Amino acid sequence: MMSAAVTQPTLCTLHIWPSRWNLPSIDPTCIAALFYLQLTIPGKFEVMECTNPDVSPSGKLPFLTHGHAAVSSIPAIISFVSSLAKSTTSGARDLDASLSAPQRAKRTAWCSHVEANIGDLVAYSFYSLDDNFWKLTNPTMSSMLPIPQRYYVPGRIREMHRPRLEAAGLWTQAASEPEKDSFGKRQKKNDPKDEYARAFERDKVSAQAKGSFTLYAKLLNEQKFFFGERPTTLDVYLASHILLLLDPPFPDQLMRRILEESYPTLVQHARNMQTEVSQIPQYHVTPAPEQSLLSLIPRPLSNPSKTKESPMDEADLRFRRMRWTWFALAFGGVACYAVQLWMKVTIVRARKARRVQRHGTDQEHKTEVTTEDDEDEGARDGDE
Repeated sequence: MMSAAVTQPTLCTLHIWPSRWNLPSIDPTCIAALFYLQLTIPGKFEVMECTNPDVSPSGKLPFLTHGHAAVSSIPAIISFVSSLAKSTTSGARDLDASLSAPQRAKRTAWCSHVEANIGDLVAYSFYSLDDNFWKLTNPTMSSMLPIPQRYYVPGRIREMHRPRLEAAGLWTQAASEPEKDSFGKRQKKNDPKDEYARAFERDKVSAQAKGSFTLYAKLLNEQKFFFGERPTTLDVYLASHILLLLDPPFPDQLMRRILEESYPTLVQHARNMQTEVSQIPQYHVTPAPEQSLLSLIPRPLSNPSKTKESPMDEADLRFRRMRWTWFALAFGGVACYAVQLWMKVTIVRARKARRVQRHGTDQEHKTEVTTEDDEDEGARDGDE
């Protein structure tokens, strides 16, 4: 019984952004990593949804843990799983084993091109277009994140994408938070010049997107997958990006219209990948923990001795310390505001009381003067 427990293989754990819109994640590289593991080590990994990239070795999702090993970024994950495939006991398979050396070189180049060019189009749809960001991306990410991260992390991620999109010519001129009125509602300016600028930008983006999509449509050449009837890493890369242009309910469906109207083979290729992956027994998913206002209240660690042994526990301890600090600052700020408000109310009341008292004294003095005048007039009338 003991030996069986010792020899039981350790499952790999893939940490990714949570699922939405019937897709396994909101991030293309997370979807690519999951598809790759499903095709290479089915049944030998589990998925843990994560909303805190800081727990990753690189500060980005996805990342994979296996025992004491932790690898981040999709190329590193693919390399790690490929090394497992060389072991006869791991049960992993090399997704690109049938490719020749020239085909492997070609695959590597095209994967980089997908991540750079189609990745830019995905980022454009999620972060550059104002309607898409404020009506879909921001609310979706805010619903996943805990308090207070939900109020600033989506905007911070948007700003992280901005330099890349500006360099690619995909950052729209109107891609900024609209002005707010006195009630906090966003107001849009209907300037004809802005309308012309947006129309010109959409034409430019459409031409750029069609240029990239045309390359892959020609490379696919009406085949089911790029290198035949079996999917490879390149198929995984492209399908994970195309699905995020097709399935999310964007208010502005520019990319989806271009794909469905002009590139049906790329749409079908992405659906073929979905079908291929869905036919394999599914993995276990641990959803991201639900967060509420109660999560702001710090709780004591239940097992401090474990914290010294595990890096994950150390990260959890750091997060809890930061939460303590945030809670203390928030409480202190509220307390200071309450004290200042109380002092102002006390001063105003004291001034009002003094004003009423002074007004009462003046009234008494006027009454006395009036009485004396009346008495003097009465005396004069008597003398007459």
